[in-house]
Amino acid sequence: MRNLALTAVLGTLRVVLHALSHVVPQSRSVVVSAYPETEGNGLETARALVRRYAGRVVWLRDRGPVPAAVSELEAQGLVLVPKASLRGLWAYLRAEAVLFTHGLYGSPRPVPRKPVVNIWHGDGPKDITPGKGVGAHIASTYFVGSTSLFSPWQAAAFDVPAGFVLATGNPRTDQLWQAVPRERLAALGITGPFVVWMPTFRTPRAVGAVRVHDTLATEDRAGLDVLLAGLQERGVQLVVKPHPMDADRRQWPGAVTVDEDDLDAAGVSLYALLGASVGLVTDYSSVWVDYLLVDRPIAFLVTDRASYDRPLYPADILDWVPGEVVDLSCRPFTGFFTDLDSDGNRGRTKRRAVAERIGLNQTATAADDLVTALVKLGVLGSA
Repeated sequence: MRNLALTAVLGTLRVVLHALSHVVPQSRSVVVSAYPETEGNGLETARALVRRYAGRVVWLRDRGPVPAAVSELEAQGLVLVPKASLRGLWAYLRAEAVLFTHGLYGSPRPVPRKPVVNIWHGDGPKDITPGKGVGAHIASTYFVGSTSLFSPWQAAAFDVPAGFVLATGNPRTDQLWQAVPRERLAALGITGPFVVWMPTFRTPRAVGAVRVHDTLATEDRAGLDVLLAGLQERGVQLVVKPHPMDADRRQWPGAVTVDEDDLDAAGVSLYALLGASVGLVTDYSSVWVDYLLVDRPIAFLVTDRASYDRPLYPADILDWVPGEVVDLSCRPFTGFFTDLDSDGNRGRTKRRAVAERIGLNQTATAADDLVTALVKLGVLGSA
């Protein structure tokens, strides 16, 4: 019943907001929506807008405590409005542009006078074709990405033509260059050099009273044992960052596990954490594309390659990713450890070749680049 009611509400919003967007007078304002609220693409886009946009920047927020990073931007002029409110709907209708990471209000079809900018939440090989439910198709005018290979393919999933793809870079990557004080890392339990394990999610988080148990595969456990042992020999910590939508919290003995709340409490953004790391272990997640910007060792722990149920693009991507694809039957993580021991020199040529192959925009000012592009396109007034 709850899902049926939600579908009915989103379907109604989608139709009504589309119709009203043709006639409601606009103000000099934009709205930004992100999930979770600490998601870097949303935060860094809002930060650049607050700094450069002459109008009102409205942050449509969910219930619960305001994250510290959002409060910081509020002090600089960001206007916080509850998403599920009449004020939020009015802000949406009055805005001259809408920017979001995961869709908003059932994703009404954009009208010419109110462009919708899908800043999304990653640019990688994983299929993102939407489902068939109301709001699953995220209608957009523009799609923001970081590569000439992946971005147009992802945009096509939302029916955004190639000419409306803005490969200005993921705004969250601006955080890679932010220095993190040692005391903030220590508040997370990080006391020395560290590698981050960031897997993509497999099982969506439980809702209500339904509980989902630990889903780590036996192969994952074996791989993590080898990884943790090798890192400990080198005096390097393993930091686990689970996907915010994953049912599995990915806790692992001997490792430090952090989530969005932990990072917010310590005053550390996820991508600043990545920027402070000495290496990354991931799988199909788009994070490795962003991590190429810092040019450090990467390993791919992919234990469900034969059973993973989402298509990858291109299909042979795991044959040429920029790091070791871990084979648990043959000296796992040997290549990754060798690269770590060489301070990243061993794998540098391959990483740079992959960055060129995917057409990675290697900017360090992605959020500002996006705002500049939107001004040139007339999406935003002068900024």
